[in-house]
Amino acid sequence: MPESYDTAMRRLRSMEKKLSKNDNLKREYCEQINNLLKNGYAEPAPNQSTSERLWYLPHFAVTHPQKKKVRLVFDAAARTNGKCLNDALLTGPDLIRSLLGVLVRFRQGRVAVSADIKEMFLRVKIRKEDRDSLRFLWRNNMHENPQEYRMTSLIFGAASSLYCDLHQNRNASEFELEYPEACKDTIRSLC
Repeated sequence: MPESYDTAMRRLRSMEKKLSKNDNLKREYCEQINNLLKNGYAEPAPNQSTSERLWYLPHFAVTHPQKKKVRLVFDAAARTNGKCLNDALLTGPDLIRSLLGVLVRFRQGRVAVSADIKEMFLRVKIRKEDRDSLRFLWRNNMHENPQEYRMTSLIFGAASSLYCDLHQNRNASEFELEYPEACKDTIRSLC
């Protein structure tokens, strides 16, 4: 992989310009970064990396139009010298059910239930030896040098995250003996 620090630094400066024009966005963006660190989804990166797969991810904000909630997205598709992190990741097979099948099952019973798993990708941990591929830069003050951090969890924006999350979701299987029907329905719905 090519050196990606400069690309991440340019994008950080660009994001900081955008944040300096919108105090509300800046506050929410800082809260998102602090949430990652507080919950252990990210950690300060060691000063020296011995990994051959060192990669710095640019990040940006996406705001949901209805919820007005800011979501932090790490740009694994950002290119440096023609390469990006997503090029080096395996996507795995498509495990998502077809929309038609979901809609048909949705109408089978008298009551339909839908749910959203809070911070779904962030709940799946990355092996320590792979974390240097998920480094990012951040600073609270534009006049200081940026700090290097690295994700300890899957990121929203990586080509492999969805497969890894669905494959690693063992919660339903762990309770198969106690709740066989719930386990069957959960696995059928997720995979």
